[in-house]
Amino acid sequence: CICQPGFSGATCTDNIDECASNPCQNGAICRDKVNEYGCFCVPGFQGYNCEIDINECASRPCKNNGTCLNEMDHYLCQCIPGFSGVNCEAEIDECDSEPCLNGALCNDHIGFYTCTCAPGYQGTQCEEDINECESQPCQHNGTCHDLINSYHCDCSDTGFEGDHCELDILECVSDPCLNGATCVEGIKSYSCACWPGYTGQNCEEDIDECATNPCHNGGECFERSNQAYYGTQPDFPTNFSYSQAVGFLCECQPGFTGVECAVNINECEEGPCQNGAVCEDGIADYTCHCAPGQDGTVWGGKNCSVKLTGCQTHHCQNQALCIPTYQAESHGHLCQCQPGFYDATCSTPTTFSFASRGYLLLELPVNNESRRAVGGDEPACISLRFRTTLPSAILFYQGHEAEYLFLELFDGILHAGLRRENIGHLLLLEGLRVDDGQWHKVEVSLHGTLQLKLWHDSCDAGVCLKTSPVPQGTALIPHAFLNVSVGGAEEPMANNTRSQQGFVGCLQDLQVDGEVVLPMDLPLNESSPARPGCDRTEWCLSQPCSHGGLCVDLWATFRCDCSRPYGGPTCSYERPAATFGLENSTSFASFTLSESLGPNFNISFFIRSRKPNGLLLQITNQTHPFLTMYLQNGKLKVEMAPADTVTLPENLIDGRRHLLALSFQEGTVGAHQSDTYVELGQLVARTFSAGSEVYIGGHPNPASTASWGGYFKGCLQDVQLNSRQIEFFQAENFSLPQELNGTQNGNLVNGCISDNTCKSEPCQNGGSCIVTWNDFHCSCPANFTGKFCEERVWCESDPCPEATTCVDVLAGYVCLANATFHSDGAVEFTTNTSVTRTLSSLLMDFRTRDEDAVLLRAVEEVDSLQIAIRNSSLLVDIRSGNSIEGVRFLSPRPVTDGTWHTLSVSMEEPSALSSRWLVRLDGSLNETLQGTAGNLDFLKNKALIVLAENFTGCLGQVQIGGIYLPFTDHPSYPQPEQFQQTGHGTIQLGCTGADVCASNPCLNSGTCQDLFNSFSCSCSLGWGGLLCETNLDDCQPSPCLHGDCVDAVADFQCECFRGFIGKRCDINVDDCVRHQCLNGATCVDEVYGYSCKCPPHFSGPRCEWPFPPEQCGKNFSCLNGGKCVSESWGANCSCRPGFTGRHCQININECDPNPCQNGGTCQDSENRYECLCSASYTGERCDINQPVWAHLSNSSVVGAVGTAGGVLLLALVAVTAIVMKRRRATQGTYSPSRQEKDGARVEMWNVIKMPPTERLI
Repeated sequence: CICQPGFSGATCTDNIDECASNPCQNGAICRDKVNEYGCFCVPGFQGYNCEIDINECASRPCKNNGTCLNEMDHYLCQCIPGFSGVNCEAEIDECDSEPCLNGALCNDHIGFYTCTCAPGYQGTQCEEDINECESQPCQHNGTCHDLINSYHCDCSDTGFEGDHCELDILECVSDPCLNGATCVEGIKSYSCACWPGYTGQNCEEDIDECATNPCHNGGECFERSNQAYYGTQPDFPTNFSYSQAVGFLCECQPGFTGVECAVNINECEEGPCQNGAVCEDGIADYTCHCAPGQDGTVWGGKNCSVKLTGCQTHHCQNQALCIPTYQAESHGHLCQCQPGFYDATCSTPTTFSFASRGYLLLELPVNNESRRAVGGDEPACISLRFRTTLPSAILFYQGHEAEYLFLELFDGILHAGLRRENIGHLLLLEGLRVDDGQWHKVEVSLHGTLQLKLWHDSCDAGVCLKTSPVPQGTALIPHAFLNVSVGGAEEPMANNTRSQQGFVGCLQDLQVDGEVVLPMDLPLNESSPARPGCDRTEWCLSQPCSHGGLCVDLWATFRCDCSRPYGGPTCSYERPAATFGLENSTSFASFTLSESLGPNFNISFFIRSRKPNGLLLQITNQTHPFLTMYLQNGKLKVEMAPADTVTLPENLIDGRRHLLALSFQEGTVGAHQSDTYVELGQLVARTFSAGSEVYIGGHPNPASTASWGGYFKGCLQDVQLNSRQIEFFQAENFSLPQELNGTQNGNLVNGCISDNTCKSEPCQNGGSCIVTWNDFHCSCPANFTGKFCEERVWCESDPCPEATTCVDVLAGYVCLANATFHSDGAVEFTTNTSVTRTLSSLLMDFRTRDEDAVLLRAVEEVDSLQIAIRNSSLLVDIRSGNSIEGVRFLSPRPVTDGTWHTLSVSMEEPSALSSRWLVRLDGSLNETLQGTAGNLDFLKNKALIVLAENFTGCLGQVQIGGIYLPFTDHPSYPQPEQFQQTGHGTIQLGCTGADVCASNPCLNSGTCQDLFNSFSCSCSLGWGGLLCETNLDDCQPSPCLHGDCVDAVADFQCECFRGFIGKRCDINVDDCVRHQCLNGATCVDEVYGYSCKCPPHFSGPRCEWPFPPEQCGKNFSCLNGGKCVSESWGANCSCRPGFTGRHCQININECDPNPCQNGGTCQDSENRYECLCSASYTGERCDINQPVWAHLSNSSVVGAVGTAGGVLLLALVAVTAIVMKRRRATQGTYSPSRQEKDGARVEMWNVIKMPPTERLI
């Protein structure tokens, strides 16, 4: 069927839906029709398919420039500012909302408004209050307060007033400043400009310039501001003025001057000291330090003007030093004892010794304790000298078990220990061993601090000091400290020390709290461990220990620390060695472990062998080896399993004895060699049970030995397992305890015995065979050498002519000599046909002054060799082989100085066709040349070698490839390889130039040295210059370290500065020999003087003052009328004549030494003495002879007068004796004030605090 439009289907019955394609747009409804459709549009659209949008804005509905927006089925008006309504037809009044603030007027406009602000406001809405303070109208830091359309200035607390704080308030109107000060106006304040010397807000305070005690050394301070001093005190004007009120005036004590009395008047300026003495200024005094005269004269006296004669006859013993003294115009002397002696003449020995362990108990006097408790400044101190060789011992122990002070040696180091009130202190001088058998001085003191002091050359200033602070109160000595044990202590107390044992050695100069303890006062009897003196046997001087054993001195005996394999008291016993495999026999030994062996053990032994392989030791359980030690290629192997092995790298088969010491620690194997430990590696840790077999040297079954290199051949000695010795033979007395029991011993020989290696007669050419251990040595005839005397020595037959030296070479010899050449004396060489070696080196010795010459030249076609001198430098040029560039060398330094030079050139790779070359010149220059060249084998082709061409000088040895080019005329040599001369010219042997020294050109005994056509002069001491014509200034190098140098001929003399002696003034005189440091201070030597290193709590030049300084009237006072003076170091006493001491507590004994002569008796009194003379003398010192009684006792007179006259005469004698006694009592009185300045000596003693024994000189 052919359907009509709008229908489809087989019979055209189906109406086609034209709406199926959605033709209607914009939401329209489609209605299907026959062969067409219809669209029903929504409002706002039109058209067949509703595709046209209807424009509602086409009529321009929006007023007042509003914008029309077309919408679906309607429109919208978008109004400009100021209008509203559907069509923007209504104007908006923006002032309706009253936007303007603070009373402002609102002005409406189209789309906006404006505000007219009231005064004082601003902003779009007049919301901002104008800040009238922004311009900062208030001055001088006044505070501005903002108001409405105005402001207010708050001037409070500024010092100003007015609307703008512009007017200054005047504070000085009330005249507040005092003491003549000037008032200065300020801002809200005032200030007072004070006169110097016043301070405070209103200058009301007078500054006390004397408050800081500015006047030193006891000066009295006067304030200038004190108006009472004006017109009344010297140095003050009559009228007071504020301009003079600042400062102070010091009225100084005698001996001081300066503004602050700080300047000590130098009494030494007038040079009072004579005879070269050095003047030391004191306080209102001076001290002369006398210098010895050039002739040995010793001077003394106040001004060193008195020649001291007290030592011309003296009684000082035991090498004591006699020191002359001079006191009260009387000569005397003091004896300065050597260590080990005491008393006035040094005749009492102080040395005692302990030959065995023990101790001596000393009980100190009780007054020592009470003296400390009352005085509080007496230190507890024990000093002594000792010598011992034992490293640990107690030197002394003071106290009891709970509280103590001790000194001991531990491991050769000094230890001092203190325990008080359960507080312990320990001092030790580390690094200084004092158990060397020498004398050492040591001191332990307790006073504020615990001090340990050792005099030793290695210490700073010769004294080592260790200190430890002790809390206050702990330093007070308890009653228990009155007991001192010397040389040891009882067992409970000895346990407080580390050594815990008594002292064995010698002690001397023992002092306890300043009191000397003498051997004569000690109970040194038969039962005592101590003995007088010091009997010392130097046990090790005789070297009692054999075989290198170390001798250890034990003071009373000695001990030998033997080196293996030696033992015994003197190391004289050698543990026997066992020889295995003598004459190639099979030897072994076997043992059974008696006890199990853990994983940690040691094995050591001596081995000597020349066989590289062999079994040394094996531990087995009969079926499997546990541990095997064997030699393989000369190295020791240690094996636990086939794949578990370590190796000792040392070669053991050199025929010498080696000590092997192996340690096994949990599988780690190590070797001890020369006091060092080397770890070899790690093995499996094993335990060896008791009953295990130990095989040494091999097995009974040879098959069991072969896998370990066969049987051992050599010697084993001193085999030890865990320090227990394995005995191969019968043990002797000195053997170690045995660890193993021997079961078998096969073919062992006692001792280390060699095979008879000469049995095969190995020596040739008549040589004699000498057996050396498992080897031999051939003693060859004079003309043969070598291991078997198989090589001939040609030079032994002296085949060379005179003036030449025979040198053995391979298969022959050569005669060598230096040769002298002149410019026309060249010599030529060629090789013979038998040179087979590779020529890869050249060696040449030469000396010349030629600047251009040829030393050696050779050319063969394109190959060439040249050694020459060009412009005084050495030239080497080699062109050979397949190298194109060759090698070339030019020395950087000239070689034409007339001295011998040695040149060596060689190939870096001799076997290569072409190689780099090495050059060495005189051993100082080693250089690898650039480029390459071949060897010198072209010379084998009979190439002509020319030496010394146009050369003047000398040639020494010349070698090419190690073959000499000899200059001597010799018919023939036996060796096949030779260089031979081609011509027969005569060569001048020896090296000789012009005799330049014949004219003796060197002056002043200088020695002329021939330098080949030149010379140099070796000058004698003191001379220089080319010809030794100049006298050298021996002072030029400044040889005098501390002195002026005076030049002499070949010498100098040094004029030393004070304090130095010696040839070079390099020895500093030890001024500490007679130092005056007090209170345990250490003397430090300086140049021409010394200083004192003070312990804690002391200060001052001699450490004489306590620290902190004491003050007069507070914690310091003077006795016996002494005056307390405050000084820079603290308080001090200026004593009245006749008294001394820190507090003037000591009455000076004018009778020490005794000034009375001729047996007179001295009686001391205050600042004077009296001499009670014998009957025949009178005078102040009993120095006037009065022989009255000699006339009165004449027997003839008595006989003449008879009995009555005798009675009368006796009465007359009695009356005369009474008169003379009274006369002596007055004539012997002496007052020092009559002969010397009153108080001068006393002042000096108090300031310098010199010891009484030294102030006399």
